[in-house]
Amino acid sequence: MLDRNALIGMSLMLVMMVMYYTFFAPETKPESADPAVTEQVEGVEEIAPEDQVALLPDEDQPIDPTLPDSVKQAMEIARKAEKAAKYADFAPLTQGEEQFITVTTDKLVLKFSSKGGKLLSAHLNNHETYDSLPLPIFTDNPNNQFYFEFAYQKRFAIRSDEIYFSPSKTTDFTVSGENEQEFKMVASLEGGRSVEQIYTIKGNAYDLGYSVSLNGFNTKDRRDLKNSSYQFKWVSFVPRTEKAISSQREKTAIAYMQSGEDLETMGGRTSDTESEFVQFAIDWISFKSQFFSHIFIADEPLSSAKLEISVPPGEKIAKIMKADMTVEFDEKDPRTNFTMYLGPNEYDVLNKYDRNLEDQMDLGYLFISQINIGTIYVFKFLEKYISNYGLIILIFAILVKLIVFPLTYKSYVSMAKLRVINETDEIKSLDEKHKDDPQKQQMAKMNIYRQMGASPFGGCLPMILQYPILISMFFFFPQSVELRHKSFLWADDLSTYDSVLELPFSIPAYGDHVSLFTLLMAVSIYIYTYYQQKSQPTNSAMPMMKYIPYAMPIIFVIFLNNYASGLSWYYFASNIISIIQTTAIRASLDDEKLLTQMRALKKKSAKKGKNGKSRMERWMDAQQKKQEEVMKQRRGNQSNKGNRNSRRKKK
Repeated sequence: MLDRNALIGMSLMLVMMVMYYTFFAPETKPESADPAVTEQVEGVEEIAPEDQVALLPDEDQPIDPTLPDSVKQAMEIARKAEKAAKYADFAPLTQGEEQFITVTTDKLVLKFSSKGGKLLSAHLNNHETYDSLPLPIFTDNPNNQFYFEFAYQKRFAIRSDEIYFSPSKTTDFTVSGENEQEFKMVASLEGGRSVEQIYTIKGNAYDLGYSVSLNGFNTKDRRDLKNSSYQFKWVSFVPRTEKAISSQREKTAIAYMQSGEDLETMGGRTSDTESEFVQFAIDWISFKSQFFSHIFIADEPLSSAKLEISVPPGEKIAKIMKADMTVEFDEKDPRTNFTMYLGPNEYDVLNKYDRNLEDQMDLGYLFISQINIGTIYVFKFLEKYISNYGLIILIFAILVKLIVFPLTYKSYVSMAKLRVINETDEIKSLDEKHKDDPQKQQMAKMNIYRQMGASPFGGCLPMILQYPILISMFFFFPQSVELRHKSFLWADDLSTYDSVLELPFSIPAYGDHVSLFTLLMAVSIYIYTYYQQKSQPTNSAMPMMKYIPYAMPIIFVIFLNNYASGLSWYYFASNIISIIQTTAIRASLDDEKLLTQMRALKKKSAKKGKNGKSRMERWMDAQQKKQEEVMKQRRGNQSNKGNRNSRRKKK
């Protein structure tokens, strides 16, 4: 804000300008008049005196050289008066020539600006965007902001992005390997006072140290610094880097960790604007995209932060994320230290920082996340020997099937027993005998199953064990940076959808393309379901149940068409392996031999009585008896009620 004296001074100078052009300016011919000057003079005459300060050019905009020297001098004096009123001792630092310094490391390309002393942009060396451009963590976008603001001499608000810093290096440089180099940005004042920003750049790392130091300022009587805190403003327009913008937006969120608390996220899987005010001991804040993150880590917890995330129109920017943070500092040691992580969301990389940064990765809940963590390490191990991630996924699917094969074999044998038993005369006679009482029919069948050593529940266990793995893959593949830009067959990127046909229109929930891996997966589900139905006993009570599994492939085609092709490839490979296993097991079993073994077992089990039953079967028998007793009691109550009613009628 302008103080009163400065405002009066500038108003007087502008009045002098008007008088000059009105009474003293030399006459010029209309055809040779300068349009710029004429427009400015006319503007002065039309604008009210209280608004004429707006005529002063922006502090970073050069003064029009076509103006007379006396006018330019007046404007320059007015500009200096305005800056002095706004910046106090920092006014001289608001002028300068902006310098750009580029620092290249093994992992990053960092661009710094002397104006604000800030990191202007950061790109990754080993990653590209979906359209083969250098991948930005953030860009040199004028809408992006990264500055701190502190209160100076009680009535001034000094913003770091409005002053010029002197860099310790004025030319581009490189840091590689295990080397580290300190890069300073210093804004010096009289009396040994200075504002420093110190960047510690590492050769072979995705992070860099960052420190802010307010040196030599009087804090005891608040003569210089009004507070022992300052505000950090961080705004990032997250650029689109992935082919599927919808998937990137779904995974882009703000994550933060408070000391002793669990991870909190906001903005993921939504297109609405969200804002939140977070208080007390914030360890770090992350602007997390689908595969990459910019994380601001504080050595000492931040005292509070206001966070906001929104989705802009168009498809060039994924999301807009903002953080307004409060940083407390020790008046005896006014240097505050931070770490900035600028890199991929790799579990093992984030885990090394020992700050729970890996928690921001959406790996699922409870044991699902543990399965995914194990999957990550298996993939990393296989990556040492196999470069093609399509083959790694295939090998992983084979390993999973080999691990559960003993249970799969037992499950198939159990279903084969039920199928063979259901074709015997004993079972068929029960269908006819108890056709009017399905409950008795089922109990009689269960008795025969028990006697012959077959269990209807024997086929459930392998499926129960495999479902968590299938679900965990649903979380793993769409955000696995290891798969990003890894091609296989016709898919050029296993982390996003594969497209063999672009449609001239978009189908709701399906999309505007055809994913071949998704179609192949659906076909494999149909084939696997067919084989499963052939090996399972027919449910005579509910024959329509056998058609329900055939609806699943349609659902998968609709919802996985826009998902990671690596996921569809894994499901497809897993189904093909299951079909091969099922065919091999079926060929190794002899139905007649199996029936002979079960009949022999039935004779033995007839002598065992209660001990011949499994725990599950005994529980079901007990529940059946309880149910029969309840039904018997109800019939008795109804009979007694009927007798009472008949006696009343007689009376």
